[in-house]
Amino acid sequence: MSLTFAVAPLAAAPVLPSRASLPRQGPKASPLAGAGATAAGAAAVVAAAVQRRGRVARRVRGGGEKTYVGRFDGTQKVEKGTTQVEEALAAEGTRGRSAAKWSVLSERIEGLAKEMYMLIGSIDPYCRDNSTAEGAAMKAIRQKMEDTDWAGLAESKTTMFSYGAEMSTDPVEAQFVKMLTYMKRPKQVLEIGMFTGYGSMAIAEALPANGTVTSLDIDPYLKTWVEDVSKDFPEGKKHQIVVGPALDSLKVLDTSIKFDLIFIDANKAEYKDYLQTLMDRELLAEDCMIIGDNTLYVGYPILSETYDTQPARRDFGDAVREFNAWVRDHPKLEQVILPFRDGVSMIRLK
Repeated sequence: MSLTFAVAPLAAAPVLPSRASLPRQGPKASPLAGAGATAAGAAAVVAAAVQRRGRVARRVRGGGEKTYVGRFDGTQKVEKGTTQVEEALAAEGTRGRSAAKWSVLSERIEGLAKEMYMLIGSIDPYCRDNSTAEGAAMKAIRQKMEDTDWAGLAESKTTMFSYGAEMSTDPVEAQFVKMLTYMKRPKQVLEIGMFTGYGSMAIAEALPANGTVTSLDIDPYLKTWVEDVSKDFPEGKKHQIVVGPALDSLKVLDTSIKFDLIFIDANKAEYKDYLQTLMDRELLAEDCMIIGDNTLYVGYPILSETYDTQPARRDFGDAVREFNAWVRDHPKLEQVILPFRDGVSMIRLK
């Protein structure tokens, strides 16, 4: 297996407006005043964040358009300091605006946009802060994941690909899968695509004592990384990890084991092949529930190329759209696609 590196070029730092150029409304002090922030300081923060993002290398396996590539440049979370500066500047520029407080059309538009931003930006944190199903093993995995220098591991070639914490199953989605596991009460669970095992631990925490979750992942380092944490928890005894390309692993799984629950979150271009192989090899229990993650894939299955902001994702988005249509039209399958996070599909045999 040959690996090549594709390093993203450094982008120019955006120029932020100075405080002096922002409209002032009354004597209220700027939210930046207490922090002593300036436009130059804000630009420096942004430049540093851009440089950090630019240093993240991406290794491409195989060279094909639809091969797994790990972390996409541009998907990294914005540095907290940068976000605070940018949002503070935006808040200063729209201070006093709301959908109900306006006198001209431009102010009304600003107010509507601001309220929409505040609402959309608050939904995920609100759901996360009020969801309480994260157990001890899940928390330990999440904390280690957030503390891991993924960029450094990629640069040293310790990992097969460039990773980032944002690639993990979201905490709310993981707890959703955990609740489904409680409801389903499976004995055998298959996870296709593990990464840090946060989703694995969510499932394991809900499994009965004699339940097992088998995770397939291509990167040997991640097996060691996960087991280093899970060994300290009862859930570790319920977790088995098979290293290798997922399709290859699916072809050698013991067919005497029938899976009651399957979570698919690996190479988006291979979703159809995963499910077809599972069906061909009769690895699905009669009442198996299949959960497919990222089935709305940042909107690419819905939007045309006109709206591509990260063109490198287009092939994966097209593959996800084809997968959704294939399941929809399959005579033996039925599904419901939920607009939850990046899209979650629940699929079952008819």
